[in-house]
Amino acid sequence: MENMKNYLNMPEIDLGDVMLRTIKKSDFKDMYEYGSDPEVTKWLSWGPMHRIFEAKKSIKEVFLPRIKRGLPVGYAIVYQANQKMIGTIDFHAKLVTRNAAEIGYCLNRNYWGRGIMTKALKKMIEIGFDDLGYDVIVIKHLHDNIASKRVIEKCGFKFVSQMPYAYQKAHGKLEGMLMCYELNKEAYHGDSSRKGNI
Repeated sequence: MENMKNYLNMPEIDLGDVMLRTIKKSDFKDMYEYGSDPEVTKWLSWGPMHRIFEAKKSIKEVFLPRIKRGLPVGYAIVYQANQKMIGTIDFHAKLVTRNAAEIGYCLNRNYWGRGIMTKALKKMIEIGFDDLGYDVIVIKHLHDNIASKRVIEKCGFKFVSQMPYAYQKAHGKLEGMLMCYELNKEAYHGDSSRKGNI
């Protein structure tokens, strides 16, 4: 994909009802809208946000510095009908022991149940393997986050392990069994049924 190596300004991708574009500082209001929702952030290591400043800080100090670690800044998910930024999907960590990266995502609750995240994740898998050159993509969810589990399984990831997880959030504690999944490049390209099924 042209210009994919420019991690600060990744190419825009049209997925029909939504598009993917690079996260911008001006997204902070839309990020705060879903980031302040306890249901949206229930299973995440951050949130809920209590001040709009937290959204500004997240973009400035979490997303934008990723290029310093050799990762793309990340994609904003934008609903095309109203041009609203409704979530993010990004490679947020590299695995130092192998050529692999981990995906994370988040979506405004008003847009759940429409297949948006499945569509976005399938595209990110393609980008990860074909444009960024990863050999393995990793994704995780806490055991009770069934909606995330469904998205992960629809996109072809295979369960590999689980481990106890506990994390002290700014506003509460997150704990449970962390379910770990992987998808490797060979398996992805060997599944002909995936081609054109975005």
